[in-house]
Parts: sequence; C-alpha cells; structure tokens
Amino acid sequence: MRKRTVTALTTLALMVALVSGAAAQTSAAALTVDEIVTKHLATKGGAEKWKTIQSQTMTGVALAQGFELPMTAYAKRPNLSRKELTIGLPGQPAVRIVNLFDGARAWMINPMTGSDAPQEMPGAESAIAKAQSDFDGALIDYKTKGFAVELLPAATVAGKPAHHLKVSRKDLPTQHVYLDPDTFVELRITTEGANASETDLSDYKAIDGIMVPHSVKISQGGAVQAELKITTVTFNTPIDDAMFKVK
Repeated sequence: MRKRTVTALTTLALMVALVSGAAAQTSAAALTVDEIVTKHLATKGGAEKWKTIQSQTMTGVALAQGFELPMTAYAKRPNLSRKELTIGLPGQPAVRIVNLFDGARAWMINPMTGSDAPQEMPGAESAIAKAQSDFDGALIDYKTKGFAVELLPAATVAGKPAHHLKVSRKDLPTQHVYLDPDTFVELRITTEGANASETDLSDYKAIDGIMVPHSVKISQGGAVQAELKITTVTFNTPIDDAMFKVK
C-alpha cells in the first residue's frame, strides 16, 4: 500500500499544472489555428495581461488512492514550481511531500521513502516536471518557442465536440489540447510518450478576469491517478525564490 501511495503521489505532484481559460462566444464559421489560439488566450485576459502575472498560488485537496490530501502549489516565472501534499496516516504524524522544479532540475522530498533528504528525480520524471513548469503553457508564444500547432478534426470531450489542437513541442512530448468551442477553455490536455497522461479540467471560475479550472482529473493508461479540488487561486502574491531551491 505504501509503494502504491508513493507512486500515486509522485505522479500527482509531477503532473499537476495550473491551466487557465475563459468564456468567449464564437460563430459556427470555421476558424484557423491562430484564431482559435487567440480566442483561447482571451480566456487568460489576453496574452499581454497574462504576461503581467508573475506568480500564482493554489490551494485545495487532492484525492488519490483513497486519501484526501491537503495541497498547496506555487508557480513563478519563468519556470519555477513547488507542490506540497500533506498525508496523514492513522496513529502517525502528518507527512509533507514536496516536489519542486528549480529551473533546471526536479527534486522530491518524501519522508515516506525513508529519508527526509531531497532526492533528484530521474530523467523521465524530471522532463515531465520541466514541461509542466512552463508558466505560460504551450500555446502562448508557441511560434517563438519553436512549437508547431496543428488543427485536427473535432473530438468529443465531456459529451460535446471540441477543437482539437496538436502541439508538437521541441525536445518535449507532443501534447493534444481540446478546447470548448463556445468558451475556448481547456476541456482536456493529453501528453504522448512513455509517461502518457490525460488531464480533464472543469468547474471554471473567474479569478481576476481569468477563468481557472477548479476541478482537475489526472489519468494514465485509462486509470484515474488523482483528482484535484481547488479551493483558492491567487495571482502575483510575492514568493521568495528560495521556496524553489533545495536546502
């Protein structure tokens, strides 16, 4: 049970990423890739407004392997991230599990492995952490990043047709982004490769004019690994860079 729990928490901490969106109506006319991306970026208040946001803090609860885990996640430009999960086992002190990306390497602090010392994550997990730590996500300035975005035939997500964008990312696994055709928020994001995953996003709420999902479900191989219920999201709260470094 402990090994399964640690594995699930590792997957959760690596894959959680804050994804934002917003409401904007569209016509039935066919749209180009750039028009779809522009409408999606409007869900973040527009690319220029989003670039004024330097940090974000999220709190909530993660449901995994029958556990309900208090969670706090921090992110800061350009690609710093820290995720904290607290797990309480009957008759034992609460344990805090920390995953962080310091801009170059990914680390885990997990007393459930038998050590409180920071452990550098192996290559595949570190690559996931690096990809998930991009503060802007894949679609903002995708051309500048050297990414290619292709519009594929519409897919059905959550019982409705969705815009299907294939994002080929330089040195990173390909992603597929599925956007609501009415609001242009993300409904689902899938990532290809050895650590293929599927993230479903819902329960969007406006935070400072930005639509943010408050329910996130993470799956691998068709099995749900974790569900996140977000309680609070704040932008531009000062965060010391030391929060993202191992000691």
